[in-house]
Amino acid sequence: MKTKSLRIYASLLGVAVLVYGGLWFLFLVGIDALEGRNDFQFFADSATYHEAHAGALEHVQSLSDLVGTAGNFLGPMVLLKLAGGNYYLIALLNGLLLGLSIAIISRSLRLDALYLFGLLLLNPITVSSVLSVNKEIISLFCISLLIKAYVSRSFVVLLATILLSLAVRWQLTVVIIFYIMLFLPRNPLRGRRLLTLASLILALSIVYWMLGDALKGVQENFDYAAEGYEGSGLWASLVSLQNDGYYFVALPLKAFHILFGLGVQLNKVLSPVELYNDVWQVLHSTALLVVFVILVKKHLFKLSDNLIFLSLIYIVIFALTPIYAPRYFYPVYVLWVISLSLNMRGRVSLRIDGVIPLGKKI
Repeated sequence: MKTKSLRIYASLLGVAVLVYGGLWFLFLVGIDALEGRNDFQFFADSATYHEAHAGALEHVQSLSDLVGTAGNFLGPMVLLKLAGGNYYLIALLNGLLLGLSIAIISRSLRLDALYLFGLLLLNPITVSSVLSVNKEIISLFCISLLIKAYVSRSFVVLLATILLSLAVRWQLTVVIIFYIMLFLPRNPLRGRRLLTLASLILALSIVYWMLGDALKGVQENFDYAAEGYEGSGLWASLVSLQNDGYYFVALPLKAFHILFGLGVQLNKVLSPVELYNDVWQVLHSTALLVVFVILVKKHLFKLSDNLIFLSLIYIVIFALTPIYAPRYFYPVYVLWVISLSLNMRGRVSLRIDGVIPLGKKI
């Protein structure tokens, strides 16, 4: 137990070093990039959130404007409010969320915190999520709370998780609520995981087609983004297919495309046109692909693992978005490396009735 605590402290020290380096980065390069004085784009929407906090966005002027199907500013705006818009304080808050997430996950599942921290660092989104205001760091904290709620069976923590998910993306709230419903005693699909996924995919295909008009804002965002995305041809065709009610046909290709499509385009890293898209997101997809291959090769990618099952539910729901944004799937990477950490260390694995020891006693 003492060794595990020391490794948690070591991982927190690693987070502190990361934040310290991030503060220097912001001082030397980052703040100028966020304010448009250089082209070192290490962020996605951070500059937009700062503009919204300053009241410079006409479409974000009230509380009702912060949350919607086409965009969610709530989480980042809360962080900006807490930090008073200060770039350095934002980095400190992000580091705090990262450290808390690692500590909560490692204590809840009794895994090696330092090992988990190392795996998280292999994904560049982890680093960028510390440097500026974003939703990815909040989604990581949300996952840590969900795991805590699941293991401890705490309704209070579960409620906090649902409320926090509302500050990230509405799809995340849907993922969490749907996942919780699967474990209700009277759920007829309880334990029938393949049938559950098939039913979810079919239901989403129908619902998305029926709600076409209500999701116009999302489609408009896609149309705008597609103009600047050179590889949008196949993606646009898949989006058109799901708009006609055939999401169940488009899903396999959409999921593979958005999860791993950029991961094999390492030539972009050597000659980037847009730094965030061509470096950060490409390496993020590469990290996802590598972890996926390891899980499959070691026969760990199984529906019986709750973390893998949750990641598949997440993919099915989030792949519905017409917007091509691989960073939305950072939580999938988090879930996969947690599963890998559990199984590689031979400690515990999440099953349908909770945490079950595997092999060694804890």
